[in-house]
Amino acid sequence: MIVSRSEFLDRLRSRISEEERGALQNDDGVLISRYNRATLLRMLNDDESKAGTVDTERADALEKALEAYLSRYMAENPEGHKWIILSCLYCSQVEGEPMHPREVAGWRREGSDYFCRAREDVPGSVCLWCVCQPDPL
Repeated sequence: MIVSRSEFLDRLRSRISEEERGALQNDDGVLISRYNRATLLRMLNDDESKAGTVDTERADALEKALEAYLSRYMAENPEGHKWIILSCLYCSQVEGEPMHPREVAGWRREGSDYFCRAREDVPGSVCLWCVCQPDPL
């Protein structure tokens, strides 16, 4: 199903309770990286109308891929999965930005294009949903 970016943003926000919102704002009791916390606070405070659309089937596939990845590589901290998933969905589907911090993935921007040396275009890779293109440098 295709929905507006604004509607998709509202759906993401609705997955964060008022209690969780307060914990994010106060940096209190939430297992989350500084990057994902800042991203989610930006998402919660984003009051711009979003032009464009989101394919929810594609977004759901990304979420499933992230869940599988996190269950394998971050199995010891499942309480942190939600924040990573929401942050990635917001960045990739609403903002059209890379899902990882620049310091981690090493992506670079040229104009409106993003390039990443860490991009892996292989089955199961979450890179398949990232806005970054392979970096030829």
